[in-house]
Amino acid sequence: MYNDTFSDSLFHFSYGNLSACKPYRYGKVFKTNIIGTPIIISTDAEVNKVVLQNHGNTFVPAYPKSITELLGENSILSINGPHQKRLHTLVSAFLRSPHLKERITRDIEASVGLTLTSWSQLPLVHVQDEIKKMTFEILVKLLMSISPGEDLDILKLEFEEFIKGLICIPIRFPGTRLYKSLKAKESLIKIVKKVVEERQEATIERTNSPANDAVDVLLRDVNDGGGSDKQSQPLDFVSGKIVEMMIPGEETMPTAMTLAVKFLSDNPVALAKLVEENMEMKMRKSESGKEYNWSDYMSLSFTQNVINETLRMANIINGVWRKALKDVEIKGYLIPKGWCVLASFISVHMDEDIYENPYQFDPWRWDRINGMSNSNICFTPFGGGQRLCPGLELSKLEISIFLHQLVTRYSWTAEKDEIVSFPTVKMKRRLPIRVTPVERTSPISVEDH
Repeated sequence: MYNDTFSDSLFHFSYGNLSACKPYRYGKVFKTNIIGTPIIISTDAEVNKVVLQNHGNTFVPAYPKSITELLGENSILSINGPHQKRLHTLVSAFLRSPHLKERITRDIEASVGLTLTSWSQLPLVHVQDEIKKMTFEILVKLLMSISPGEDLDILKLEFEEFIKGLICIPIRFPGTRLYKSLKAKESLIKIVKKVVEERQEATIERTNSPANDAVDVLLRDVNDGGGSDKQSQPLDFVSGKIVEMMIPGEETMPTAMTLAVKFLSDNPVALAKLVEENMEMKMRKSESGKEYNWSDYMSLSFTQNVINETLRMANIINGVWRKALKDVEIKGYLIPKGWCVLASFISVHMDEDIYENPYQFDPWRWDRINGMSNSNICFTPFGGGQRLCPGLELSKLEISIFLHQLVTRYSWTAEKDEIVSFPTVKMKRRLPIRVTPVERTSPISVEDH
């Protein structure tokens, strides 16, 4: 659930040869210098797999100074070894629990329903902005059980100020971007810590009941003495981790949903197929009288194809940074000790040797790809190895519910807009659309949109 983002502009630096077992300059792995730091960039799927899977004993996280200054040495990005593994396991188990799956499905359905209803009442909707509000609301409820209201509004304002400092010049002087973001982080921690303190006593009393949110999960771990033995202020530790887990609500999820709307707007054939599949399920559920569940949404095969194709083309997480703890040789390439490696996901996702016509939105390609032996190492929108995003399935559920309600209850027309990739992936005009409620009783034809 964490956004390991780096910019496309990193590839615009010049590079030279590196003394190694193979020449780097004209291959898929090469040397460059970024702000005076030697960097090795890998655009090779197999090399990236080794970098991701050998985390901890060979490679450790290494990120720009602005990120480490803002998040601290003990952030989710930076921690390594047993503590990182324990935290990842705790969050993954919580997100996979039947109790959470049932509740979060209802919560997402409710939030999406209210959001789309409001869209239909507006003359023009900027999808990128409105989806950010919705996904942030869902995420904060998952993390802290805070519902919409004044507390959530204040939290969002402080968070928006905080997040601006992730990509900036790492100078702390008053008035600088980093300084303002650090001040916003202090305010965020105070707000979250108040919630954590109020929940501390209740959590102790409810040790035998299922965890309701991430605060419950982390507090129980702290109370059990696990994973936080070096933390002198356990409540500060929990509050800090909750703030970090909020970051995907600002970038990853809303961007994926926005771009799904963009790609479908530009591809009426794919949209018609998506409507057909979702209308079939809607009619089945209506006839049975049963509620939707997690597995219903995940069983929509073409919808999952649309999501995968959106993530492949969007490249919201462009790649990850790692630092070699020792000399490492991978496929004949030598990565010297102390050097940073940029494992580029975007280069693999857009490689025409792997994906035919990679710049074409083609959800049907996943029917051909699924089951291929190298599909897992060539598709890494959620990272990989020990740091594979624990919220992978939850993210796909959220997009599935959004797309299901959008295409079965509404039609829309989108104004012309362009995707911008720097400093993060977004729409130039925030994707303006006009939404109209519809009563669908059957799938649509291509001409209906």
